[in-house]
Amino acid sequence: MVENSGETAGAGSIRPLNLPAPVDVEQDEHQRPVAVVLGRRRLEVTSVEDLWEIDEEWWRTCPVARVYYTVALEDGRHMTIFRDLVDGGWYQQEY
Repeated sequence: MVENSGETAGAGSIRPLNLPAPVDVEQDEHQRPVAVVLGRRRLEVTSVEDLWEIDEEWWRTCPVARVYYTVALEDGRHMTIFRDLVDGGWYQQEY
């Protein structure tokens, strides 16, 4: 059992997990990923394993509109990336 410290938990003790990180993605004319640049290495996308789109909170100042891709890379790695439809940037989603 954990002993009660008597301190009140505040908002400062909560932090987001698994925040997306910007990633360099080369895309085709249809804005689909064809390669991902990790560090100094360019890796071809060999297949798109999954694809989905979310469009939420359109009424807010910063709506969430994204197209997600789970891709297989030429080195055998799988990763989830998304294109932010609001700012146009590409991000890697870590789990």
